Amino acid sequence: MNQIRSILLASPLLPALNLVLFSFFFLPTTAFAVDESFTICRVPRYCGKLNIKFPFFIQGRDDPRCGYPGFEIHCRNNRKAILSLGDGNYSIDNIFYTNQSILVSRAVRFETDSICNHKIRNISLPTDRYQLPPEITEIVFLFNCNLTSIPKLSPHKIGCPAENETNSTLALFNSDPQLKFASENCKERVVTPVGFDQGDELHAEGPLNISLLNRGFVLNLTVSNCTICENSGGKCGFNYSNRHFKCFCPDRPHAWHCTHGMHVSLSLSLLIHA
Repeated sequence: MNQIRSILLASPLLPALNLVLFSFFFLPTTAFAVDESFTICRVPRYCGKLNIKFPFFIQGRDDPRCGYPGFEIHCRNNRKAILSLGDGNYSIDNIFYTNQSILVSRAVRFETDSICNHKIRNISLPTDRYQLPPEITEIVFLFNCNLTSIPKLSPHKIGCPAENETNSTLALFNSDPQLKFASENCKERVVTPVGFDQGDELHAEGPLNISLLNRGFVLNLTVSNCTICENSGGKCGFNYSNRHFKCFCPDRPHAWHCTHGMHVSLSLSLLIHA
């Protein structure tokens, strides 16, 4: 035993070993505390079956630092995630975090009456947060149309009551070659996006199928990508003091990702170079 003690005392690694032990036992306890923001944002959050995480947060329930400004949602009856846009409320039917997009549909389902009564409006998107995919299909509603000059567009009539050939409502797809001509003979125009499943066919003629409006459509999110932070073990969030995206990590907030093994690497470096 005395021989082992003598070897240890004579070892050139002893000063570095003492430094490591001193750092472990005598550094302030706060150095080993888990960061508060990381602790708060790592707690799973749900609205119904939807996993709610960055950039979204549930207003009035979640800590806003775990989301991003402008991405607050309401959890109706703890089951349905509702997103408010300029033209009304939308139900979030699915969230695709990998490709940063969501599937939304009108919170209040469309009926023919809501169109005939001009309750439908152009979608209003805050473009700093949401964008329509470039390949999105849209239905164009044309109001107060005079069909006496465009009788060939009669198949596109919605069939609203109390309308006649000089005051009709039409619905056409944005790809319809007759759209420009029709727009010139109508007084009001409203555009709404629609979603289509693979294999659907777009028929240029025939009355509008209202179910297309209620199926929903995809919105792309324009916000910092969370993948790098999450892959490093962090939780994405926002620092409201400096208005910057932050990656909340166990030790402290970082700009983009967590740094692993910092203390271990430092200790090994001291031992090797002592």
